[in-house]
Amino acid sequence: MNIVEKILNLAPSLRGVFTYTDLFHLMGARTELKTNRMIRRLVQDGTLFKIKRGFYTTKNPDLWVLACRIREKSYISMDSVLSRNGLIGTVPQRGVSAIYSGQGRRIVKTPFGTIFYYSIREQLIFGVSRAEGGIRMADSEKAYLDILYYYLRGVRFVINPLQEVLTEKLDRKKLAGYLKHYRNPKFVKFVKGVLHE
Repeated sequence: MNIVEKILNLAPSLRGVFTYTDLFHLMGARTELKTNRMIRRLVQDGTLFKIKRGFYTTKNPDLWVLACRIREKSYISMDSVLSRNGLIGTVPQRGVSAIYSGQGRRIVKTPFGTIFYYSIREQLIFGVSRAEGGIRMADSEKAYLDILYYYLRGVRFVINPLQEVLTEKLDRKKLAGYLKHYRNPKFVKFVKGVLHE
């Protein structure tokens, strides 16, 4: 089995996302120089796409997996989760929203879509579970609070979170419990106002 066949056979289980380490072990080239040459050839012939240093994909990778592998402690949230869980009608086709504990907002553009990373304080990371493929994902209630959190800070999304989210599908008790984590009274008041509480 040649290296292209090995990559294409392994791609579905990795959702089309490879790190440099994955490729180094898969190729068995023994040196970084040989591995780098092989990777360069695979990128040139279109078998692999270089996303950023140390991250490669095959055609049409799972952007959620890619987002969580690029920033290991990030989690998928906001419009991405609300769409997947049927709380908004608009489906972000070529973009994914992820949150991480770190500095500033970052954007990773790929040939397959864009990953938007938003930073948040470590204390506000909760309501997150691990899903299939190693994806860390917020539940609907946390995704809703996250989108309101950034909306209040001036970030605009494909949807208007004040009008286009089916809030009746949210667990109000869970939301109330989650709101206790937020020390900003302005944000808490804003959320309660949006929910008419």
